[in-house]
Amino acid sequence: MKSFFKQYFQIFLYFMLFNLSILSVTLTLHESGHLYVGYLSGCNGRIILIDLENTKTYTEVKCNMPVNEVILSLGCFLFVIPFAILFLLLNMPEKNFFYVILGLGLSTSSLDILGILNNDVVFYTLVTLGTFLVIYGEALLINDRVFMTKEILVKL
Repeated sequence: MKSFFKQYFQIFLYFMLFNLSILSVTLTLHESGHLYVGYLSGCNGRIILIDLENTKTYTEVKCNMPVNEVILSLGCFLFVIPFAILFLLLNMPEKNFFYVILGLGLSTSSLDILGILNNDVVFYTLVTLGTFLVIYGEALLINDRVFMTKEILVKL
């Protein structure tokens, strides 16, 4: 019985740590996309991943010439989407992190899109779609991992 609870605790811990890692990498790639597009546009900047005063992440970009704000804002997808696609190449339950990463990417980019379009409907649609993708991906992950664990426990 101890090994049963130990096994499920390890799976729970695995999901927590892996999800935290995925969130951190996705946020970093999101902000890196803004910064990279800014550099390509001739700007300088830096990424603020944790701002305890404002409790948010952002990229400060200083440009000496006029820059297309739309291109700068859409840079958030530059690295996040290829990172998500990499997970589709996996042959394990972790391939479902594609949906989680895509959902996180859409949710975190919703404020950037709001700055471009100034449309609340688009903002809430992106947040809702992103949230559903995260939930869908997590549900697939849990389902696949639990059934895989049952197979392992039966073999033991």
